[in-house]
Amino acid sequence: MCQNNLLPSQFVVYNGFVDRLTHSRFRQDDLSKPVKLCLVFIVMEKTKRSSHNWLAIDNNNRWVRTHLSSLKGRVVDLGCGTAPYRNDILDYANEYIGVDWESSFHDRSNVDVFADLTRGLPFADGYADTVTVFKVLEHLPEPDIFLSECNRILCSQGQLFILVPFLWQVHEAPYDYYRYTRYGLEYLLKKNGFGEIQVEEKTGFWEMWILKFNYHSFKFARGPLKYFWIPIWWLGQVISPILDRYDKHPEMTGSYAVLARKISSA
Repeated sequence: MCQNNLLPSQFVVYNGFVDRLTHSRFRQDDLSKPVKLCLVFIVMEKTKRSSHNWLAIDNNNRWVRTHLSSLKGRVVDLGCGTAPYRNDILDYANEYIGVDWESSFHDRSNVDVFADLTRGLPFADGYADTVTVFKVLEHLPEPDIFLSECNRILCSQGQLFILVPFLWQVHEAPYDYYRYTRYGLEYLLKKNGFGEIQVEEKTGFWEMWILKFNYHSFKFARGPLKYFWIPIWWLGQVISPILDRYDKHPEMTGSYAVLARKISSA
């Protein structure tokens, strides 16, 4: 039987989903009360199959979805941006706190706490059960300071989830500082008190190459020309995972996904 383990503050969000998805089956006065309904609605980061980069977003979504059940307790999402995984995380965690710069390039309406991630984080020691860092680490000029702060705010045995690009173009310039190999990631994490480190390549050569081609060609897809490019983008993103399956080159990955656990104080 499905159990309702949501905090009261989460009912607002979930009742919102009920109101939108099943408004024909519930009266408004019913929605004002806690409902005995477990609603698992996978939102993830949205994309369309006509886009030039749906494969990259699908790869990230698939990895996050695989590990959602490990996201327990209080989750602090550092560099949350538009918080695309907030509702998915709240299907499993008790609390989600999105943190980002006040001067972020992204929509700031989903940010719960504004903070400069290059300095000390505004949380007490052992505050979080899980810290997520999705496509942020490359934008931090002092990764040691940041990772030591992640360690500090995590409780004992707390988990750290990271998504970070490798063979990828410069983005959000001039705030794009590093590209990490799997060995660099392992070194930095061990140095800052993390263990049980798992590093996963998210693509091989073919997916990486197709996505870079698509991003480059996107600038030519203006007006009616986009209808010329859409089938080319789609075909490449369908075929490249098949090619990567049989012609493995993990050292040519476009990005890495990392799991680590706090085993000591930094």
